[in-house]
Amino acid sequence: MLSAQQVIDAIHGSYQTGSKNGHQNVLALLELMGVGMKTPVIHVAGTNGKGSTCAMLAAVLKASGYKVGLYTSPFLQHYQERIRVDGVPLRDDLMVKYGNPLVEAADALRQHNAFVTPFEMGTALALAAFDGENCDFAIVEVGMGGRLDPTNIVHPVACAITAIGLDHMGFLGDTLEQIAGEKAGIIKPGVPVVCYPAEEGVRQVFAAAAVEAHAPLIQLDEGALLHAKGDLHGSVMTCQLGRLWTDVRINLPGQYQQRNAMTVLALVETLARQGAAIPEAAVREGLARTVWPARLEWSGNMLIDGAHNPQGVAALADYVQEHLADRRRVLLSGVLKDKLQPEMLEQMVHIAREIVTVTPDSPRAMEAAEYAAHLNGCGGHARAAESLAAGLAQACELAGQDGIIIAAGSLYFAGALREALHLPWQ
Repeated sequence: MLSAQQVIDAIHGSYQTGSKNGHQNVLALLELMGVGMKTPVIHVAGTNGKGSTCAMLAAVLKASGYKVGLYTSPFLQHYQERIRVDGVPLRDDLMVKYGNPLVEAADALRQHNAFVTPFEMGTALALAAFDGENCDFAIVEVGMGGRLDPTNIVHPVACAITAIGLDHMGFLGDTLEQIAGEKAGIIKPGVPVVCYPAEEGVRQVFAAAAVEAHAPLIQLDEGALLHAKGDLHGSVMTCQLGRLWTDVRINLPGQYQQRNAMTVLALVETLARQGAAIPEAAVREGLARTVWPARLEWSGNMLIDGAHNPQGVAALADYVQEHLADRRRVLLSGVLKDKLQPEMLEQMVHIAREIVTVTPDSPRAMEAAEYAAHLNGCGGHARAAESLAAGLAQACELAGQDGIIIAAGSLYFAGALREALHLPWQ
């Protein structure tokens, strides 16, 4: 019998040998594990905002009295964060209960020259746990894309597609329309789909996919947001969807979270039409209490944000301009080489005059010195630190007692920083 940590090690160990094979591998895992996938699923794709949207919807459904499974990626500090039951990361005993059959299934497939990936194993583990723990709903976040993603084996009761941006272009395409086409691959025949406000080309892609699948389509529009007032720690908004939602408090800061919350409200209306009992009081409570680490997360005088693509950095820059323009700011940042796009450098140098770079703990990381050189080439004032601890110390010294440290970049960087700051992960 493997321990929880041994199960996690086995999942990570498949990085070296795993080879994605359409949906076949994860379906084979589930069959060997005897997972029937009976839990009603809400499937969520998109470039930015997937995790926040999933977290808000999970909080709303939990406040409504439902037992809710939540599967997201990546994790920040501990693997179990990715799989939650009623808001609690998967406990060690549940890792053992569902993880041992998973590892046995992966070993059996290996004997037949089918080598599963860590994400396929994680997806099978999550779906097994949600079924085994008798969840009323499971909210499943797409890993990458949608059409070919291992999560796209689910038969959802509702889908959502959040903001579309340029990310994973080597896999998904180099235009917004091409990327939207991959995300639209989660649309299923007859299954309602809610789409975050998007530009016209993207809207047309979603409309065509919905028509082909005979799927009810709700394309949200910026005009539905009637009023919103934000502060450092969230916002209050009024929007007109199927019904009027007035003065709804959102606990996650940033203007983009207002659109994510509209997506959640549209999903709530969709589920209610299917017979789910979701009281308005539960909706308000869930949105007002949602916590999602490393997304404009405050810790003392430090703002932590996993902004790792142009859209994410632009949202961070807007938040800084709106709420921190008159404060002294220092940027502490680490990025992955394959994620850094030229326009991100221009955006980063406007977030703070003083910049400290670090090297994230990932084989895909950009070295701190190389990153600093790129930023300085764009007019920044950046210096490279030898380690995260050294970078944190430098940033604290530069900020002083009255300044703000903006820690932004890869989620690997954000997770390591949260660990260094002893911030809780459960």
